[in-house]
Amino acid sequence: MSTPKKPNLRIALVQCSLFDLDPQANLQAIANELAQLSGQIDLAVLPEACLTGFSEDAMNKGEVWHESKAIGELQRLAKSHNLAIACSVFIRHEDKYANRFLLIEEHSIQWQDKRHLFRMGGEARQLTPTSERKLISFKGWNILPIICYDLRFPVWCRCKQNDYDIAICVANWPKGRRLVWSTLLQARAMENLCYTIGVNRVGTDISGLSYTGDSALVSPRGEVLASCTPSETQTSIYEISYAPLEDLRQKFPVWLDADDFTFNL
Repeated sequence: MSTPKKPNLRIALVQCSLFDLDPQANLQAIANELAQLSGQIDLAVLPEACLTGFSEDAMNKGEVWHESKAIGELQRLAKSHNLAIACSVFIRHEDKYANRFLLIEEHSIQWQDKRHLFRMGGEARQLTPTSERKLISFKGWNILPIICYDLRFPVWCRCKQNDYDIAICVANWPKGRRLVWSTLLQARAMENLCYTIGVNRVGTDISGLSYTGDSALVSPRGEVLASCTPSETQTSIYEISYAPLEDLRQKFPVWLDADDFTFNL
């Protein structure tokens, strides 16, 4: 039996409610949850805007990049519990504001800004979209980081020549569009032959929108391997392995027939 080329990953889908515009309350809730997960997982995936919730007021109060005590606290928690944290936060850097995906480890923070700004929620007025598509690496796995609305855009999410293994989408995706959320998580997994992880919030936000979560981890075949109970604060843990992904890509190599294209950013 051959040895897997990449280690198994124990992933926690942390589906939770958020305290609007209250980073300290959210940090305390995150700290409590990570303490429960310590020693059980490699990666904890939190919702989009995990420190503030999603609102125009939150966008205007972004964490100052390289000076944020809140992001520093997330990194301290990652070190303390020997795990990595995936999430997004609103940040400001010089005169620009962004919705930034973070993969936080003990000694590093990898990041990617949101590309498709949700104009219906004010992002297009307040924030700057990324001009670069990045992949991030964790324990040998290549990851495409995407934030909420990005999930709707298949060209942005396209896996080109198997350049990534996992797509991680963090979101504040409202109840009224929950079918779209669940459908696209499965579609992105199947069309790209990758694992797809989507973590969404629950509860009601400052504008009155309700969220059911519907967080899930989907296999490259489109099977829901793990999920959280709708509308409940819940964490689901699942361990993924590289062998099934590699096997599918070798036996059913649709990527060899994919259309070639370049991004115009």
